[in-house]
Amino acid sequence: MIRRVQQYIQHHNLANSGTSILVACSGGVDSMVLVDVLLKLNYNISLAHCNFQLRGKESDADEKFLHDFAMKHNIPFYTIKFDTKGYKQNKDVSTQMAARELRYNWFEQIRKENHYHSIAVAHHLDDQLETVLLNMTKGTGIKGLTGMQPKNGYIIRPLLEISKQEILLYAKENNIQYREDSSNATDDYQRNLIRHQVVPQLEKINPALHETATVFINRMNDYEGLVDAQLLSVKKKCYSEKDGITEIKMGFINAHKSGKTILFHLLKKFGFNSDVVKSILDVNEPGKQFFSETHRGVTDRKSLFVVPKNIERENYLSFDNIPKQIIFNNCKIQCSLVPIQELNIKPSNRYAYFDVDKLEFPLLMRYYKEGDYFYPFGMSKPKTPGKVGKKKLSKYFKDEKFSLLEKENTPVLFSGEKLIWLVSHRIDDRFKVTEKTKMVLKLVLIDNEK
Repeated sequence: MIRRVQQYIQHHNLANSGTSILVACSGGVDSMVLVDVLLKLNYNISLAHCNFQLRGKESDADEKFLHDFAMKHNIPFYTIKFDTKGYKQNKDVSTQMAARELRYNWFEQIRKENHYHSIAVAHHLDDQLETVLLNMTKGTGIKGLTGMQPKNGYIIRPLLEISKQEILLYAKENNIQYREDSSNATDDYQRNLIRHQVVPQLEKINPALHETATVFINRMNDYEGLVDAQLLSVKKKCYSEKDGITEIKMGFINAHKSGKTILFHLLKKFGFNSDVVKSILDVNEPGKQFFSETHRGVTDRKSLFVVPKNIERENYLSFDNIPKQIIFNNCKIQCSLVPIQELNIKPSNRYAYFDVDKLEFPLLMRYYKEGDYFYPFGMSKPKTPGKVGKKKLSKYFKDEKFSLLEKENTPVLFSGEKLIWLVSHRIDDRFKVTEKTKMVLKLVLIDNEK
């Protein structure tokens, strides 16, 4: 078994001989066998043990057992007591999840403070099989069928292709002392239920279940690599990011026979689950919103936009005189005063021109609020040609088919309390340049990037 573990470590580039490794050690047979194997392979190991205080004196005896073992073999030893039940209540998570979060956070703290190369955990082939079966039971894609990985960040799993039976046999043959965890005998936890009730039945169907599982999991990892490569190609056709906003072209998604799966893969990094993905595909109405813990999805006529929930940005910007430039979040505007005789008007929405004598201070830049209105330049009333009427911004947005995100992210410039420019769209007729204008405020939208 030692040779197989060494080959596995080398094949997956987990560590080199002499590497400093922090071994997560419960005192059970799995972790004690891992410790023995790594010592015989000449790795420089230290032990880290968590006392979760869930089994009373039994937990304390585990800690003492490991303390004595470390002292006997002159191995650095770290230990900590956790109030697991209190953490569980505060975080509103299961006991297993509480213990997981506590131990991995602590292991990483030790690794950083003491510069360990990696953290070795004793997950083995039976754990791997249980993980895949549990994922299948709860519903999973290819990712869930790939099981635990040999290396995940600084976490390494040298025993991942060694079965529990082999570990027990190795412990017996090498006279390895270990502690029994009484909780492993119960079916209170989902993993134990699969271990005690499901796997034995599957082994009746396939006595070589563990070997078959290894081949299957390796194949699923290969398939995941193929899927990832294909998704990169697909992503180029329907996915883009700009200014922190992600756009997914829904026409492509809806036309693709695997559109639902593609959309799930594109959205999962934002925390959206499969139920939300289904809801997005069922909705044809622009302006609908969907939420994960960290992001918001907004449907438009042809696209889905994904934005962080908490975007840090200025809510308003005020000037008591004309500035040289206005930088408002992702919007940058160059300002200049131009005598009317030198003015060369360019017909572009990036430019705006105002009669300086009509302006009031302060100049204020902010985003749309309910009730905002203006007199849009160039939009005469049908019954009174040449006369521009008052129009609410909400009505203008609707008529011009603004998306929800465009409404939220288009800056509005005010002079005093009057709206003078919906930036990059239209100015207010009341502040336009006329034959009586002497001095012009020229504004140029430079770019929309930080």
